[in-house]
Amino acid sequence: MEEKILMEEQTESIPWTVGDLAKGIALVIVCTILVAIGLGIGTTLLVGSDALEELASSGLSIPEFLSEFWDLLASEGLLTPWLAMVFVGMLLGEGVFVLGAWQFSVSKYKLGWSALGFRSFNMRKGLLLAAGIVLAGLLLSVLYDLLMSQFGEESSSLILDFTDTALGLATITIVAVVLAPFAEEIFFRGFLFAGIGNRYGYGWGAVFSALIFAMAHLMQPGAFLPIFLLGLLLAWLYMKTGSIWACIITHSVFNSLALVFMLI
Repeated sequence: MEEKILMEEQTESIPWTVGDLAKGIALVIVCTILVAIGLGIGTTLLVGSDALEELASSGLSIPEFLSEFWDLLASEGLLTPWLAMVFVGMLLGEGVFVLGAWQFSVSKYKLGWSALGFRSFNMRKGLLLAAGIVLAGLLLSVLYDLLMSQFGEESSSLILDFTDTALGLATITIVAVVLAPFAEEIFFRGFLFAGIGNRYGYGWGAVFSALIFAMAHLMQPGAFLPIFLLGLLLAWLYMKTGSIWACIITHSVFNSLALVFMLI
């Protein structure tokens, strides 16, 4: 009953349409492509097209290519400027999620940020639910990794390579623990989940937003299913608490623990 009241209160503040959602997704895709192109051009100018072409034509697997690329940056003294460039790219990449949600909700309909879920919530209940979701998410990730290892799936060590330097570790930590939880929860739960749920039911809203959430992490193809399931759990948490803050906290803690477990 309590969650029903919460969602009814939220529904009253959701005027954005399916068309707005489509435009928001399109804006994010276009801006992300532009950021990726910019990073590609910057990397080419920094490293040199000849060196990149030699690596690309070497027939290496993706993990091997990334490892060789990292070694090349380190040997040429280019690691620090490249990491600085990547950090700016990641900052812009996460920023487009906020831009997409804001442009077609808060800005278009002259709303307050509470429309995207920035409301207070029952702290005790919210944190208990958050703890359960973090534990469930980590368990699902571990079980999925074990399952994939049985099929010989090889994962990329690029994130671990980032943690080899102080700047790389700082970059990954800031993005994973601060920027991504804040920006992605606004877009996927506050904007997509609420928008679809308002018109087609919150079950469909959860599935749709979780699917787009998982697709947005295509750089982690081996984690598609765990990320999708995490998206479902975060949508459920938003429905139970009525606050995007609970989702941001949960997402941040989950990423923090996942990063710690990766390092140990």
